[in-house]
Amino acid sequence: MRHDPIVQPRFERYPDNAPGSFYVIQDQCILCALPPETAPRSITWSDQTFRFNGCRDCPTHCRVERQPETDEEVAALIEAACASCVEAIRYCGTDPKILASFRERGYERLCDALVQGSAATPEGL
Repeated sequence: MRHDPIVQPRFERYPDNAPGSFYVIQDQCILCALPPETAPRSITWSDQTFRFNGCRDCPTHCRVERQPETDEEVAALIEAACASCVEAIRYCGTDPKILASFRERGYERLCDALVQGSAATPEGL
């Protein structure tokens, strides 16, 4: 993916998110499985695990393991962000095409650069 300048993320990211413009909010993921199924090249399960309800080595959260590199991967990650039931996937980049895609879907609230009151909002966005 081309260079995508970022703004200060509004939420704390899981430390195991790949550096870059997409991230999963710490302590927000509820393991719904939709994001890793929708964007498997970018979203994976954490290496951290716990035992739950008979499940051994259950992941504790999903994460952006790798930032998207192609238009198809970007589209899949946007779809995962918009479809996530708890809106745990955020975008803190400033790419106008990506911001427009979130706006068209009515999910600009997932873009840190577009959220009203964000001290990090760059001028002109």
